[in-house]
Amino acid sequence: MRVRIKIILCVLLALFAIASLGAVLAGLGLLPEEDVSASAEQGYLLREWDGCVGVFCPPDAQSPVMITDIQVRGLPISDRISLASGIAAEDYGGVIRLLEDFGS
Repeated sequence: MRVRIKIILCVLLALFAIASLGAVLAGLGLLPEEDVSASAEQGYLLREWDGCVGVFCPPDAQSPVMITDIQVRGLPISDRISLASGIAAEDYGGVIRLLEDFGS
C-alpha cells in the first residue's frame, strides 16, 4: 500500500514538473506562439532580426514567430554569416538544437 502511494505521488510530481517546464519555456518565449504540428510541414528559418536570432515560419515570412534573446553580435563570425543568409531547420526540434548551439 505504501509503495503504491509513493508511485502515485512520484507520477503526480513528474506531471507537475513537466507542466511547470512548459509554462517556463512559454514565458521565456522559447515555445512558438502557433501550433508546432501545423508549421512543421513548412519548415523554419533562423536569421537575424533586430540584432537577435529570430525564428521564421514559414521560412519566407516577413516577421518572426519567435525572437530569442541571443545577440547576433556575440556569435562567432561563421554563425553571423550563416544567419545573414538564413539557417534552415526542418522541424521544431532542429530549431531547438540550433538555438542550444548558439546559446552555449
